Amino acid sequence: MAAASPRIACGAFDSHCHFERSDDVAALVREARDAGLSGVLATGGSAEANETALSAHSADPDFVFAAVGFEQGEEGAVSVDQALETVRAAASSIACVGEIGLDYSHGESEDTRRAQRALFAAQVSLAAELRLPCSVHSRGAEADVAAILAERLSPELAREGRAGALHCFTGPASFAEKLVPLGMSFGLSGILTFEGADALRRIVPGLPRDRLLVETDSPFLAPVPHRGERCRPALVAHTASRLAAILGISGDEAAALCRENAMRIFAPHGGRA
Repeated sequence: MAAASPRIACGAFDSHCHFERSDDVAALVREARDAGLSGVLATGGSAEANETALSAHSADPDFVFAAVGFEQGEEGAVSVDQALETVRAAASSIACVGEIGLDYSHGESEDTRRAQRALFAAQVSLAAELRLPCSVHSRGAEADVAAILAERLSPELAREGRAGALHCFTGPASFAEKLVPLGMSFGLSGILTFEGADALRRIVPGLPRDRLLVETDSPFLAPVPHRGERCRPALVAHTASRLAAILGISGDEAAALCRENAMRIFAPHGGRA
């Protein structure tokens, strides 16, 4: 593997990562532990991703939390009924419903967008029924994502500030302003360290500190100084360090802050009856 990531003693938590079938998950988890992480949320989004997330959780349930759901995809790739059945079947093992959401960045037809909205809305409603948070993807769809969350999220979880996370948040600030009252938090990925991310770095200090999370979205978005490499959970330490610099606090403080936020939101079965 590439050079080791810096250790953050307080234990940053990777709030959104993906394991793949070809991964040596045990080695990736071992590296994350050695880097000082306190845990990871292994996130689904497709049949394969859901399977690998549950498998990783089963192998190390004290360190790996799991999320199961279906994100936007090709129209008809999964039916609403199939998605809900899958999430229900996994409900006793998961800390979150995800990755779910909307992506309008590829010139989708209105029929495809309508199918995305139906799938997303149904899963948000199920998460509210199960009293589980959501891990939400949004790209080019801020208005529809905010509207569906406002209509479907659990009011109780929203009041408690643990309705879920907008994963890989990049702005704009106006979007964040709509999500804060809904109890949503903000997953900051390696993008926070990128040279061209000044706009995001200007937004972050204005976000509530109890809504800040760090994530890798591995195997994507490796942070500086690992750009161009395959990302992995241990590298979240770099994002936590950059967040610390932005907030004017120590790396340990940033790691502890994000860990506490993640545990409040994602601790397995937290708040469930």
